[in-house]
Amino acid sequence: MTDNHGYYYVFVGSYGNKDDQSIQLLLFDSTSGNLRKTGSTSGIMNPSFLTVNKEKTRLYSISEEDPGEIVSFSIELGSGKLSEINRQPTVGSSPCFVSLDPYDQLLFTANYGGGSITVFPLNQEGSISPFSDFKRYTDTVLKKSSHPHQIKNIPNTNKYLITDLGMNRIYLYQFDYMTSKLELLNEIVAVPESGPRHLTLHGERRIIYVANEYNSNISVYTYDEGFEIFELIQEIETIPSHIETLNYCSDIHISSCQSYLYVSNRGHNSLAAYQILDDGELKLLGHSLTMGEWPRNFGIVPDGKHILVANQHSDSIVVMKIGSNGIPQTTSQHYSVKSPACLYIMNA
Repeated sequence: MTDNHGYYYVFVGSYGNKDDQSIQLLLFDSTSGNLRKTGSTSGIMNPSFLTVNKEKTRLYSISEEDPGEIVSFSIELGSGKLSEINRQPTVGSSPCFVSLDPYDQLLFTANYGGGSITVFPLNQEGSISPFSDFKRYTDTVLKKSSHPHQIKNIPNTNKYLITDLGMNRIYLYQFDYMTSKLELLNEIVAVPESGPRHLTLHGERRIIYVANEYNSNISVYTYDEGFEIFELIQEIETIPSHIETLNYCSDIHISSCQSYLYVSNRGHNSLAAYQILDDGELKLLGHSLTMGEWPRNFGIVPDGKHILVANQHSDSIVVMKIGSNGIPQTTSQHYSVKSPACLYIMNA
């Protein structure tokens, strides 16, 4: 394939045992809407979340087990071959998220079951070194269990936000490259019983959008230049108020044009679409059914015209088109894969 225009690679992480091809590499043709498999690998339990370095030569996946692991793979995109480099224990149980620092020098994992965050330095060849920092969260007063679900870098800074849906907190850290450790700067107490799960940041404004798992709301925060003052400016529902179905928000992303925001609803089985207003607040545009059950994760294709949705409980990845009004529209295109949990989309 000499002309890669209109083609995108999609790495899929899913739930499965060591014998399953639980990590797959797909090729998405944005012209036809077709998804086809080009590679896969086994040997890892429940690789439910993954990430890829900027050079597209290394893939890092958590193994959502007890005890948990983080695994490094080399990538050969042309052949679709994935080869394990090494793995390390995450120290905490049931890791559910992994991210890289802006320089591809560090890995961060969120250990949902262990109530902790782990930091791993990376070697030049892509192997993972033993952890350099470990943060565990406990509440001896209210006896709450910590469940960190995401650690996300604030672009163009050495600062990171961590959502803890068990403790109902959002933590702000800065990373010290001299000590290879995280330093706590601030702590946001979330809306009571909301359960902050995933967040995204607006690229042009100091605004944070948080998908709350427990109350099916999005919390919108502004923050000052010094990261000292965080102000909640809006709470907006992700499902219609008259719906009585049990629902748990999952993933959240902003469109490449920075004008729209989307959140996935597990239970209502939909994507909620919002317009981002000039002041950063959200205006609901509508809901689009994901044509499957339990949309755990989704990704916006870099062309800005498509969304791929991982429906975990119906074993499918569905292709949706983004309409001119910003609302996703269902298509007939889908790909069958067992228990998909994470999609990482990149240019081919």
